[in-house]
Amino acid sequence: MNEAEEIITWAECQAISEGLIAAAKNFEDSMYQEFLEKQGLYILCYDGIELGGSLWGEPEPPIIYIGRIGPDSARHWRDNTGKSTVRRSLAAMLANTLSLQSIPGSEDPNDNDRYMNYRLTAESEDRLTEWMKANIKVAFWELGAGQVEPNYLALINCNTPKLNFQGNPHNTFGQQIKSYRKILAAMAMTYDNQNNAGKQ
Repeated sequence: MNEAEEIITWAECQAISEGLIAAAKNFEDSMYQEFLEKQGLYILCYDGIELGGSLWGEPEPPIIYIGRIGPDSARHWRDNTGKSTVRRSLAAMLANTLSLQSIPGSEDPNDNDRYMNYRLTAESEDRLTEWMKANIKVAFWELGAGQVEPNYLALINCNTPKLNFQGNPHNTFGQQIKSYRKILAAMAMTYDNQNNAGKQ
């Protein structure tokens, strides 16, 4: 039995997940402070169809991301996709729907990750944030310091959230999302080349 199983059983995990989903609500500015003050986990929920899935008419698991609460957790709601892997994944999945334009994550030509860690133009950042606030719900699960990591792993194992890549071996969407992200990385490179062509 691993540490996660000792902390929480499968049935308990399902019950906790259902409770968090029921308590989830759309992002509000007051949540910035909650991310600073609380300790534990947070979940992001989505029950629409714009992210793909439900290909066979079956409902998708509504929990799409599980994170550890911390001072930088609210970065997903700020207009800087280069600082948030959640935003980069959502941007990649919604690029066509929202007409998003990716650009390099930094202006440093020596930054080898500036394309993979792409951000968006200001207009695209605004559209993505607006979509998230309208469609993504948040719930918090407060835990003691020693309970965070094992329960984090247990919740991921129980829900296989599509936007969690690490510690989520049963994520059947992971590779597809990464391929979408590569498309936006290539778009950012093209944008960079086109806008710097006259400077060389």
